[in-house]
Amino acid sequence: MPQYAALIWSTDLEPSDPAFDAMMPGYNAFGHEAEAVIRGGAALYNNATATTVRVNGGKGGDVVTTDGPYADTKEALTGFYLIEAADLDEAVGWAAKIPAAYDGSGCVEVRPIIDFG
Repeated sequence: MPQYAALIWSTDLEPSDPAFDAMMPGYNAFGHEAEAVIRGGAALYNNATATTVRVNGGKGGDVVTTDGPYADTKEALTGFYLIEAADLDEAVGWAAKIPAAYDGSGCVEVRPIIDFG
């Protein structure tokens, strides 16, 4: 069965922020409801912890790192779920139940996973 990445784009919060705790019940409820189709996932630390990596001169060249994300955006990539679904419509149906899709904090981007197996 195909798998889809449900990428969560939402408000960039620190885990110590009270708003982070306030949103967790919705994600916990989604996790219980969708446990039969979730194959993985994780919450990500905020953008301040990101490091962007580039290699100048091609493979083996100089490694250049930059603190923070590549793009400055209103919403940040804050987590993801790996969902197994029959098709894109079913994956979108599950993604619509992820709080960021409906609570005004952001959106959920759904992408099919390439199966190299």
